[in-house]
Amino acid sequence: NYKEMASKYYKMAADKEHVDSMLSYGQMLKDGEGIEVNKEKAAFYYKKAADLGHQNAMLIYGQMLKDGEGIEVNKEEAKKYFKMAADEGNNSAMHNYGMMLFNGDGIEMNKEEAMEYFKMAADDGYCDSMYKYAMMLFNGDGIEMNKEEAKKYFKKAADSDHVESMYKYATILINNDGSATDKEEAKNYFKKAADLGHVESMYKYAMMVFDEEAFCYFQKAADLDHIESIHKYATMLFN
Repeated sequence: NYKEMASKYYKMAADKEHVDSMLSYGQMLKDGEGIEVNKEKAAFYYKKAADLGHQNAMLIYGQMLKDGEGIEVNKEEAKKYFKMAADEGNNSAMHNYGMMLFNGDGIEMNKEEAMEYFKMAADDGYCDSMYKYAMMLFNGDGIEMNKEEAKKYFKKAADSDHVESMYKYATILINNDGSATDKEEAKNYFKKAADLGHVESMYKYAMMVFDEEAFCYFQKAADLDHIESIHKYATMLFN
């Protein structure tokens, strides 16, 4: 068993303070890859690597602390490790840290600081943060409302295949009493999101095309329990 042998050598190197090996051995223990799952032991090695400055280890150990995976839940400590990784430039950690601050998840809520980390991650190309930052801007949630800036971030995330952003961007285009060009662009984004499984977008796209293609998208959404689509599809069948 080569994986079992690999685990022995990773452990040897990890126990000699080799940081990447701590991460690799921790991953094997966490996932039970080639060896028996031992999340408590995995957490021990992730913490060692994190405390020696390994960004991904900080992120994973923070998530284990937040979820109580292999160790006791400790949100304050999770926040600390997410922030450590975030301040080292890890955009997943920026987002996770931002989410904890935004929701007051076991820690004090701080939407202003959350926004700063969402924006940092968003500007580094992290789609979930683009969406979250855009939602804050759009709703004036914890920051000054700026719908035009929000629209830019929704589009940026949509163009990176973030489904919720496709839907939100398309909805903004439709609701702005925009030009025919805006409506055509909205239709394209609804279709993209629909084809990636977004149920509300299936309905919105079908409402915009109303032909044989609409029939197909109403059916898809109806089969996924979208009530308005069930009604529309039934009506089309009846008529």
